[in-house]
Amino acid sequence: MVKGWRQRRGGGGETARTPTGGEVLAIVSGKGGVGKTNLAVNLGIQLSRYGSRVVLLDADFGLANADILLNLSPLGDVSDLLDGRYSLDDLLVDGPEGLRVVCGVSGFTRNGDPCDFDASACLRALRRLDGACDVVLIDCPAGVAPPVAACALSADRLIVVTTPEPTALADAYATLKMLYRGGFCGRAGVIVNMVRSRDEARSAWGRLQRAAERFLGLSLEDLGQVPLDRHVVKAVRERVPVVVRYPHCSASSCISDICRRIAPPAVAGGRPAGLWTRVASVFL
Repeated sequence: MVKGWRQRRGGGGETARTPTGGEVLAIVSGKGGVGKTNLAVNLGIQLSRYGSRVVLLDADFGLANADILLNLSPLGDVSDLLDGRYSLDDLLVDGPEGLRVVCGVSGFTRNGDPCDFDASACLRALRRLDGACDVVLIDCPAGVAPPVAACALSADRLIVVTTPEPTALADAYATLKMLYRGGFCGRAGVIVNMVRSRDEARSAWGRLQRAAERFLGLSLEDLGQVPLDRHVVKAVRERVPVVVRYPHCSASSCISDICRRIAPPAVAGGRPAGLWTRVASVFL
């Protein structure tokens, strides 16, 4: 159930403010099973190692699993943040290497009903996170449901995770199409996961880039690739992020390279003024 999604360009409600915190990066994918959440967790840890204050927001409202990958036991989840049941300080869980996490919703809420999603409440929650860190990583649910759009439209930058398979690339393109036609106007980059070679990754990025440029007028950044690596599977089974458990494996090395590309520059005074004006115009 989604409340407030269609009220994207209305007036009233909250007023915009000058931002004081960090950059918001939304990690999206078209289909499930491409390793998006695992990448989000490991990117967050690696960015924390580089000295950024990072919060990972697991924005899945039904099948969240960042807490499982990190072996965390949170007091509450993102639905508690949206409806104010707990404070932000109560819900931020300490993960490895200084990463802090707001966990997502697994299954149903306490009363047995599916979790409602309110886009305006999402904006308010992101504002609260904004002042608490340098980087907010939003792990968006897979697909093109309204919560994906609501979270992604609040971001400074999209990170699209795909694999080289044609179905994954087609679904990634569909997600980009929905978000840009829905009003996203920031930067977007692509990570190709589970590749067998650098050439395979470049080919997959090229196909997605050509489609986006031809039909949407977009230029997509090539953020890098992560190879098929048995250490990733072993780390998931051990519930320890691969960059922590196997920091020198090929997957961890590639994740480090990607983080060097996406790490926000140190800009005095935070993000450029006007971001929250744009966000407010989308949600309110």
